[in-house]
Amino acid sequence: MAESNKSLSNRTKMVRKMLKISGILVLGFVLYSIIKPLTSDGIKSYYCLSDNRCVTVWKRENGEVYVIFGKYEDNNEPNTSYIITINKQYLTLYFSTELSHKIIVRDEGNLESSQKMYEIKNNFNDKWEFLEYSDDYKPILYKSNAVKFKDVKASTDYLIINIEENYATDKTGKKVK
Repeated sequence: MAESNKSLSNRTKMVRKMLKISGILVLGFVLYSIIKPLTSDGIKSYYCLSDNRCVTVWKRENGEVYVIFGKYEDNNEPNTSYIITINKQYLTLYFSTELSHKIIVRDEGNLESSQKMYEIKNNFNDKWEFLEYSDDYKPILYKSNAVKFKDVKASTDYLIINIEENYATDKTGKKVK
């Protein structure tokens, strides 16, 4: 009889411990479910040029990458103009005082294919607009005797963005923060 009471007591203690562990697991899951939507979806990097022209590169957890003008801090898909691309894409973004509120996007290749792997999504209610680079923009962006990539006009600035490595450089070759 004493042995059976002892066995029953051990079982009761074991059941209580299991209930505590289960309760902690359920509480942890509930807290995770509440906190997860409130936290950032991926990594955002901000690259700013001298006159407060900034670009956000947002690498989302689902593999999409957004390039957005300004410091974008929202966790929802942008409702402004943006570029959607992949992590292995290289882009150059040109800013010129001759092209007010326009950003020229130049494909610098990617590590997955020889095809362009980005898409420009302009919201025509937005002040800023992304435009695909073409030779039509060359006289606006580059000096007339330009030979090198960096031979841009004084009125032109640019960012070369390496999305995968999380850095950008400006027209002087300096890393931008």
